[in-house]
Amino acid sequence: MRQLKPEVVEQRKRHLLQWIVHYYIKTSKPVSSGQIAEEAGLDLSSATIRSILQDLEDEGYLAQPHTSAGREPTDKGYRFFVDYLSDVQRLASGEKERIEEQYDRRIGELDTLLVETSKLLSRVSHSAGIVLSPQTKRQTLKRLELIPLGGRNVLGVMITDSGMVRHWPLQLGFVPTGRQLSVLNKFLNEQVRGVPVDRAQAQVAAKLGAFENEFSALAGLAGELLREVGRASSPDSLYVEGADNILSQASQFGDIKDVQSLMRVIGEKDRLAGVLEREISEAGKNNLPARVRVRIGEEAGLPELKAASLVTHVYRHNERVVGVLGILGSKRMEYSRMMGLVDYIGKLVETRLQEWDEEDAQ
Repeated sequence: MRQLKPEVVEQRKRHLLQWIVHYYIKTSKPVSSGQIAEEAGLDLSSATIRSILQDLEDEGYLAQPHTSAGREPTDKGYRFFVDYLSDVQRLASGEKERIEEQYDRRIGELDTLLVETSKLLSRVSHSAGIVLSPQTKRQTLKRLELIPLGGRNVLGVMITDSGMVRHWPLQLGFVPTGRQLSVLNKFLNEQVRGVPVDRAQAQVAAKLGAFENEFSALAGLAGELLREVGRASSPDSLYVEGADNILSQASQFGDIKDVQSLMRVIGEKDRLAGVLEREISEAGKNNLPARVRVRIGEEAGLPELKAASLVTHVYRHNERVVGVLGILGSKRMEYSRMMGLVDYIGKLVETRLQEWDEEDAQ
């Protein structure tokens, strides 16, 4: 009996596993050896197919839910498929054009950009779109501004180096003059420009006593604005859109309890944000280049995600990691398309942040 070379055996196993995972993603049905012999077009005998299936099951790539049933991919099988796709990502040109149209208009604040990005990810993927905003406390302040709204009302505005904008309505115990606000704005920006957000309050508080008597009434206003700035350095914002897509595709996630657990994590947000923060931390610590990452099932670090896959792109601004966006969906998602979408939209966000810098410099 002729003995096949080991590399030929491995190649057959790879091709068969690719076909099985692709078939299962499309149909959600376990695959039998008979189906493979009829439909896969791999030119393998039934005996050879059964032998390879047994090897793949022994190696943990496939599972057989029932003795008489066909095989279905395990998380390890999905991981093999995703790693294979990493080199062949694709995104149809027509889909790119539709995405670009939604980014053509000027979006004035980072918060708005990220909300729209999570909506876009959800819309084009038919899964849940998720975005974790830049880590506020690690950013530095670019500008603080007090804008008169009439009477005793003013609007406090904070802009960070990454383009994030926050604003708060404030009400005073007196009607400020234009000169008072101008002086206070000048003072604040001399003190806080380039200072990390979480240190701005202490930095300015030490200098407030230097105000001339004429402007002492504004010390309370400055203090109130800085308290709001301090609150902005609390845990980062997580934007999630399209959770209802998961409910509408519940059958793709298997057991209804898995769907309920997944929805509970999405609703809590803190634990899901923790998963995304680890993506940011790992990318920043290892200075990894921008690329798409796929976490399958419990690879994400939460048991509640065991029936899902998470596709993410860590985005940068001025060569610093500032946030992460992605898609949370079924393990049966079309990985090639989802990886292409997440990669492309991540690059669009980075481009928009760079454009804001260029507009500010003009």
